[in-house]
Amino acid sequence: MASYIIAGKADDVSFARAEFAAKQIEALCPNIFFRYEMKHPDLWSDFIKGVFRKYDFDGYPEDFSGPLVWTHEGDLVGGSAEFIQQVCLEKFGIPPPPAVTDTIFRDIAKDNMKQVKLQQHRDLNGPPFGERCEAAHKRALSAGLFSPPIWVEEKRCVVQGASMEVWLSNTLAAERAKIREDFGNGQSAQIDAGLAVTSVGPEQSHSVLLHPRPFVPKHLVLAPRRFLKEVEGAEGQTLLEVPPSTFRSNLDEDLGEADFVAAMEVMCSIGGVGCWSGLRGGSEYRDPLDTHLQVLPFPVHHYGEDSPLRYPLELHCDRALKEGDKALKAFPFPHSFLQVADPNDRKGPAELAKAALKVYEQLRATARKSGKSDSLAIAFTTTWLTLMPLQPPELDSARHEAWLRMPPPHPCALCGIVVCPTVLETFPQTAKLAQAEGAPLVSTRAAEEGIQEGCPEFDAANRDVRISTRITQSPQEILRVWAVAV
Repeated sequence: MASYIIAGKADDVSFARAEFAAKQIEALCPNIFFRYEMKHPDLWSDFIKGVFRKYDFDGYPEDFSGPLVWTHEGDLVGGSAEFIQQVCLEKFGIPPPPAVTDTIFRDIAKDNMKQVKLQQHRDLNGPPFGERCEAAHKRALSAGLFSPPIWVEEKRCVVQGASMEVWLSNTLAAERAKIREDFGNGQSAQIDAGLAVTSVGPEQSHSVLLHPRPFVPKHLVLAPRRFLKEVEGAEGQTLLEVPPSTFRSNLDEDLGEADFVAAMEVMCSIGGVGCWSGLRGGSEYRDPLDTHLQVLPFPVHHYGEDSPLRYPLELHCDRALKEGDKALKAFPFPHSFLQVADPNDRKGPAELAKAALKVYEQLRATARKSGKSDSLAIAFTTTWLTLMPLQPPELDSARHEAWLRMPPPHPCALCGIVVCPTVLETFPQTAKLAQAEGAPLVSTRAAEEGIQEGCPEFDAANRDVRISTRITQSPQEILRVWAVAV
């Protein structure tokens, strides 16, 4: 067994050529090993001077540009020319590599330089986000910190040629009732500190948390760090206290550039769909974590593990971008769809965040000018953003009963995943009186039985909400329930 060390500057084509030849030897001779000392050009001079001193290699100028090859035992081979002639050709008899001017070596040198810069970034800032996220997910998984929802049924529907999914849970209604009881007055949630991944955003503005009840693996919550604090649990366990977003109570609170920078940093690293709901009205039915910006990493779907789609509406959105549409044909309710950036442009998180914020503010301003509600749901990627104005009911209104039964679904619905509770078949559906084409999917007993306002039983009948089981066959209709009326 023999081993060699090849040292050189990462951007040097001569080093790339020596590396290329060495890997040919490795492929032909499994018992021959090479170690590649690939250095940033700024660090090369100090490194090679140290090698000269350690091995007492002489005859080289102080500004020697490399590469240099020697054996593990310290025997000098020489530069690139000596290595190719003596080792590659004479000792192992491999064909001579292309000339150093061949474009293949420019490409190798470019890739080498990229690797060195990435390693420098890792040494300075730690592992990249993707690795941190994967490590945190494995730790949390082994510690049993996740309680994923159980879906009793997952339906696939085609709407206007677009694929959508409906995920049904028979525990969601009860969970929401418990959430209203525990967090309905703005209380904070407490989660295990082991769900924390890292910090992102300008000046590390946001903490990235693994959602304890994930829709998809590595479902992430991006909560502003200024809101979070560590507390001690009952048995000395470290917990993170996460208050809800203040959007509901503070008219000046809204998504800003830091939020979009944080989301784009995550999505540029691991891919995914960003989503958020801002509600000003209706009783709170969401966990405090769900009031903050979230990222659902790709793939955001359950149908077909090998599906080429990253989320159900991907082809539909791509077509809309190509055709310059300002709305998605699959959504028969007021909403807006705009391009954030050309997918062929290689923009960084900061540029993408500025573009996304500009689109968001433009669509928000349009909705406000038209007198629509200040509540909304959004979903976005690095290339597009969809905004849907919402119309929550007054707390003491009859419509609020429908809100309690079927509130707006998670904003990932805007990328094609509609999450909702199961709907039990009750009278009059059991009597087949509400199955006709065009019958309302969300109604009241007063409307169905023709009880007029002013009648003694009107108020009670008007609060008796009836939701047809047919609504779960039409994901767009679940969204339409709380969409702003035209």
